[in-house]
Amino acid sequence: MSRKWSITEGDCLEVMRAMPDSSIDAVVTDPPYGIGFMGKDWDCAVPGEGFAREALRVLKPGGHLIAFAATRTVHRLAVAVEDAGFELRDQIAWVQWQGFPKSHDVSKAIDAAAGVEREVVGRQKLTGTARRGVDGSSHGAARTNAADHKERLPTTINLTAPATEDAKRWQGWGTALKPAYEPAILARKPLEGTVAANVLKWGTGAINVDGCRYAPGDEAWPGPQDNDDTRRNARGGDNGLGGSSTFKIRARLASEQPVTAGRWPANLYHCPKPSRGERQEDNDHPTVKPVGIMQWLCRMITPPGGVVLDPFAGSGTTGIAACREGLDFIGIEQEADYCEIARRRIHADNPMFNRAGK
Repeated sequence: MSRKWSITEGDCLEVMRAMPDSSIDAVVTDPPYGIGFMGKDWDCAVPGEGFAREALRVLKPGGHLIAFAATRTVHRLAVAVEDAGFELRDQIAWVQWQGFPKSHDVSKAIDAAAGVEREVVGRQKLTGTARRGVDGSSHGAARTNAADHKERLPTTINLTAPATEDAKRWQGWGTALKPAYEPAILARKPLEGTVAANVLKWGTGAINVDGCRYAPGDEAWPGPQDNDDTRRNARGGDNGLGGSSTFKIRARLASEQPVTAGRWPANLYHCPKPSRGERQEDNDHPTVKPVGIMQWLCRMITPPGGVVLDPFAGSGTTGIAACREGLDFIGIEQEADYCEIARRRIHADNPMFNRAGK
């Protein structure tokens, strides 16, 4: 098993242009969302058709691309990918429950506009992600050092009562929902002929269903589990929502092969945001993905021993995931600091794997 990896510093368009046609098995990436996250210059726009065309060119026929996006800008990424020549196959949702609402309190805004001071009626203690989003603000967002950022976050906020009649009428109204998932585009480069012919020639074009099944009790599937009787109807059926029939053991034709248990992989995956230990202490990248979901995605669309490309490598999570899956990895990242973080993280997780180039 080769398991070679590399991180190249540079603009992904320029680096990909130097790569051979049809040389990559899968693209798994977490590109900029185009929402100006934490005021970062690199998050000013969604990657456009130029990126998608280069990704299409370097992918083998039938090769898949999975790219994350924000709920507000995923349509722009989808259009760019489709216009470049990809076939849009699906969207995958990373469900994490932990996002904080960046909502504007309408009642408070009305009182503020009227120049009226609100009466403080109590204090609310903030925990976890709630500390990072109060009245739509992101306290200390300009500071990327995790420890310093934590120190600047408030621990409590004032609870106030509406002062004007208009504010009372709009009490409890805001401007945003709690973000609990992030979408990812699943697209495929057109096949050469049939799926069977393409798979036999190129090794790409299919999804690894059995390798990505949810085992019974797997928290990656947040829906009804095998023992969830509350969703079964009075006649013992499952109403299409789950029940004892949802996890069937599929017998193999060859007796020497193991049986496979688990739910057919869905277009969602639940796991929490990365812990500090998973990020590693020196990793100040603000949008780190969990290794678990990136492994699941690499396994889903990459043939055994294949090559995964991440044009927006960030702090190297896709590289860690690909190496753990026994795949070769090529990462591209334009920020020098993040390149070094990615190299350190991949090497620390896979110290015996070969590093190829820069």
